[in-house]
Order: sequence, then C-alpha cells, then structure tokens
Amino acid sequence: ISVTDLKRDHALFSLSTPTYDNRWDYKPNTWHSICTTWDSVTGLVQIWFDGKPSIRKFVHSGAITQTVIVLLGQDQDSHGGRFDINQSFVGMITDVHMWYYTLSPCEIQNYMDKGSFTPGNVLNWKALDFQIIGNVLIENQTDYVYCI
Repeated sequence: ISVTDLKRDHALFSLSTPTYDNRWDYKPNTWHSICTTWDSVTGLVQIWFDGKPSIRKFVHSGAITQTVIVLLGQDQDSHGGRFDINQSFVGMITDVHMWYYTLSPCEIQNYMDKGSFTPGNVLNWKALDFQIIGNVLIENQTDYVYCI
C-alpha cells in the first residue's frame, strides 16, 4: 500500500533476475494497493489494483533459478544496479509482503481489506531486514482518519 505526489515515472517495487525485470506505475496523491500473482507452473499472472483484479494472462512459466534482487522505492535498470535518481519513489509505503506460493482471490481480498492474512514468507513487512540509503523516515503504522 503506498501514496505519493510524484507526477514523473518512478518505481515502487522492482524485482529483477539477470534476464527479467518488472515495475508498476500509478496515479499520484492517492493510496493504492497493488497485488500481483504469478504461478510458476502455468505462467499465469494477474494484477489486483485497489482490490480489483485485472484479466489473467500467460507469461513465462518455470521456476526462478537465478539470483533475485528485490528493491523497494528504486528501479533497477540492470540486475541490482544502474539506478536513476529520477526513477526513485518519494512517498509512503507500508505492508509489503511476498509469498512463495500463489494467493487465492479470497486471501488477496482479506489482505486488501486488512483482514486476517498469513504474513509473507519471502518478504514480511513486520520482519524485514533492510538497509536505509538516503532520506528515509520509518514510523509505526497508524490508522488513518478521513474527515469530510
């Protein structure tokens, strides 16, 4: 879940192997939730954006056998490198999880609704081992109150 006021291209999430990379872009000044599923056996992929699923598509299948580098807030123009400051994320990020299995639609909806869900077993937001580079502020998550 994230929010930013950036109007330029930027990367929220970047996953790269030596032969594959991907990133997602979205509208500024609005909290968005993004969930992507990929089944390595079938190659079926689906993106859930703000709780709404996209159509499912087939991409490449097969296990990832190469080294994977996952970055939050910065795009990788090459595997683990060639960073462009103009593609960096400036905003707020919370609740990033990654699982080694494909989540069911019910599990995704529970996560999106902040219901009961199993934390990620590859990346778990509450148990991340991370390195801070640059100006990063870490705060405890609070409930947001919307006033009309």
